[in-house]
Amino acid sequence: MFLPVKPDFHLPRFPILTAFVCLICTGVFLKQQSDWHEFGMAMERFCGASRSHLETIVFDRIAASQGTDNCAEIMYTIANDPEREAAAVINEMATSMRPLSGFSAADSSLYVTQMLEDEVRRYNSLVPADPDTGLAYYTGSWNPLTMITSSFAHGDWGHIIFNLVFFFAFAAAVEMLIGYLWFTAFVLVDSWFIGLTGSLAAAAAGEHYWTLGLSGVVMGMMGLFAYLLPKGKIRCYYFFIVIFGSIAIPGWLLATWYIGGDIVQLLTREDHGVVNVMAHVMGGIGGYLFGLLFLRKIRANAEDIQHTFERQAFEKRMR
Repeated sequence: MFLPVKPDFHLPRFPILTAFVCLICTGVFLKQQSDWHEFGMAMERFCGASRSHLETIVFDRIAASQGTDNCAEIMYTIANDPEREAAAVINEMATSMRPLSGFSAADSSLYVTQMLEDEVRRYNSLVPADPDTGLAYYTGSWNPLTMITSSFAHGDWGHIIFNLVFFFAFAAAVEMLIGYLWFTAFVLVDSWFIGLTGSLAAAAAGEHYWTLGLSGVVMGMMGLFAYLLPKGKIRCYYFFIVIFGSIAIPGWLLATWYIGGDIVQLLTREDHGVVNVMAHVMGGIGGYLFGLLFLRKIRANAEDIQHTFERQAFEKRMR
């Protein structure tokens, strides 16, 4: 395991905004966890309700398999399609399903449509909305608000822990160098940049998707750190079986490794799993561009500022 943890130089104060972003992400994630638990319990009660054998067959036919999860998967799909109304999804399911035994194709489609419409009415009255609705960003929506909220929401504990560790490692120094106002502006602008470029890429590919997580902004902080302090180092900790230690690595090298690796993955692999590699790449590029466009004066003085931090720390130790 290899983790960038902190700047390899003294910071003059505690990075308040960096910590605040981490607290927001943690609070949002805990609320997500609570909401997903309630959602899962409600879905379990809904799908566990008594149904006729024919209704069970309908769910199995639509899913093209037999299983206890068919009800949940089908109802979730109907209720949460980002581009189509429930009626359109139901119509597609009813017409594409293999007709029920003893029914004509038309009668089977009519029965399934009416059954699913009844199920949707019950579902909407018993099961809460998707907990990530209003948080996650759908690239086909072009919604500037969820471009931002999606940066503060996460999928699981591993997702949020690694994002926040990496974020703190780079963002703490960036906050010291550029101040509260520019720091806040960058988090917002990079979130919008990631969302817009993701939407453009998805539109060009003809395949939109949902996304959430701070990782794009984390890569943006890497890119911005590399721009502001190309010689600045990050203290990294490594652990391999029984070998443990730390090493200071230049920020530009870490940014090149992580962002460059994602660029290679983006260009050479079609299936990226659940990782939004596009957000990583565009976040990193956005960070460097933000510095290039708006923070040239700060960059010119960044090394002097770093040396001032270190001198102040030395003088404090000598008192």
